[in-house]
Amino acid sequence: MEVRPGRRLRFPQPQLCSPSGGGGEPDRISNLPQELLLLILTLMGCAATAARTSVLSRRWRDLWTHLRQIVFHNLAPSIVPALGRVRAPPAAAAVSLLEVRIPSSSRHPGPFGATATRLLRAAVRLEPEEIVLSFPWGVEFEDRRNLVRLPCFQRTKSLMMERLLFYCPDGEFTALRTLSISYGLGGLHSLLPRCPHLLVLSLKFVNDGFGLVRNGFISLHLPSLQELFLESNIMYADAVDIVAPLLKRLTVSFGTYKLLSSISVSAPILEKVSWQCWYLGDGSIVRFGRWSLQRLWLHTGETQGQLPSSLHISASTSNSSWFMSNEDNFAQEIEKHLVADFSLLELRLLKAGHVFGALVFHLLGITRISRGIQRLKIVLERSRLKGKCSPNCSCQPTNWRSQTISLTALEEVEINGFEGQEHEFDLLKLILKGAPALKKMILQLSQEASSNNSGSTKIYDICSTDSSVECYVYQSSRLMHGGQIYPLT
Repeated sequence: MEVRPGRRLRFPQPQLCSPSGGGGEPDRISNLPQELLLLILTLMGCAATAARTSVLSRRWRDLWTHLRQIVFHNLAPSIVPALGRVRAPPAAAAVSLLEVRIPSSSRHPGPFGATATRLLRAAVRLEPEEIVLSFPWGVEFEDRRNLVRLPCFQRTKSLMMERLLFYCPDGEFTALRTLSISYGLGGLHSLLPRCPHLLVLSLKFVNDGFGLVRNGFISLHLPSLQELFLESNIMYADAVDIVAPLLKRLTVSFGTYKLLSSISVSAPILEKVSWQCWYLGDGSIVRFGRWSLQRLWLHTGETQGQLPSSLHISASTSNSSWFMSNEDNFAQEIEKHLVADFSLLELRLLKAGHVFGALVFHLLGITRISRGIQRLKIVLERSRLKGKCSPNCSCQPTNWRSQTISLTALEEVEINGFEGQEHEFDLLKLILKGAPALKKMILQLSQEASSNNSGSTKIYDICSTDSSVECYVYQSSRLMHGGQIYPLT
């Protein structure tokens, strides 16, 4: 089509559909089956928005009351009577989802505990299968007017709550199978006893002062539970006691500023474990000489073919000498966290020039470790802090070189960052002497050791004392990447 310069194209104005079907084009959307119309309303993602479609025509009037997924993004007083208009069983199927998700960006007038309580009470008759309650950041939870009294929903199978100060006064969640509480601020002790058939429990950053910790203890006795997830930035408890005879999966992650007096997990059919603990503060909580325990992670595989079950321990040294060392305390603290068996021990040591042989020997002396590990991996990490041991340095508080150790199951040893120092060779000799089943030893040399041929020769001399052990040395490149392999047998 040719258009002359300076002329404006004109298009006919579209004709609006006639909602009633007369006096204009037919309303093809309104003529769709009700199932499709309800799908359109559901995709709007907000019950209040869906309710506004009632003004379109008689066909749309109160159609939203047939929704089976009810979502609100505010707690306006008008919500409670509006919820009373939603069709409930047996006139309609049970509601599949009731969601109250208030974004943090929205403005909220005053305390909302009473309004939320009325909303939940009005929702009981709808028998929702899943409930999601997510409240915004910045709410003054010290104000008891924000307390939500949670009624029991006997047909609800999944309940998720975020940033909610709640209390469950009576009744039972007889059908509840999955409970998830994130940044929860209360009521856990009033809710868990009312969930007799709970299968999955997830507690993430739950405030310890409102139910998770009682009298200094975390006590979870759940006879039907199969999966437990517990995550906390700071654990304020003195002891942990978990009893779950049907538990198959356990995931725990927490930080602590103090020692736990005891950790007890009774779960005889446990299959998959991830247990992590960070020791916070200045590193003086758990010490072995100059060494301080930083992190412990116990991980087990789920099925065959995965990585083996493993225990990962991170420790670092400090040049400060005023910290008190307690060797027995160090071993006891680690033993508390060994809630499952493992075959791989990986040590990550930030040594800052200090001797690590005494620490490794001490760890290998822990009974659960010495009897069970099949693989030992030591990763020596460089520190920006330069240090050097004095003749009586506290990094080796025990006379470990003259002792023996029994590692009956150990088959493979790997050390990354091997520098060829005298105490490292002493450690190799002790491991070779105490590991009758050892088959392979792999050493990744540090940059300094790679340029020293005498170190490789000494390694060969040590390994040659036992012809059944295959010994490999990886020469480090300048960028600390693994280079060539030199078999020394």
